[in-house]
Amino acid sequence: MYDKLLEMEKSFFKHSFISDRNWLDAVLHKEFKECGASGEIFGRGEVIADLLLCGGDRDIKIYNFECSELVSGCWMVHYITKKGGKKYYRTSIWVTEKDPIQLIFHQASFLKTEINLEES
Repeated sequence: MYDKLLEMEKSFFKHSFISDRNWLDAVLHKEFKECGASGEIFGRGEVIADLLLCGGDRDIKIYNFECSELVSGCWMVHYITKKGGKKYYRTSIWVTEKDPIQLIFHQASFLKTEINLEES
């Protein structure tokens, strides 16, 4: 599941995926919520609308990716991204209530802690 979830997370940085409303509708759980790096909470509709406005790939790389199964059919991932010289610690929760696997929660937090980064 590690490889599958890593690829799913990377998909959110690729225009070919985030410009596809059908893909977003299938992958974002109906109860999806996000707590952004801004500290604001966003619902599914807001996130879909925002992603559809992206004009291209987002220049974001994933570092130090970790994945663990919380209970059967529910995984939590943690990873670090860098954008504009700033680092962010990200957490996502994925569920397999139906196919494809769906993202139900995501949070991004500004990271001050110094961490050695290994690209995933």
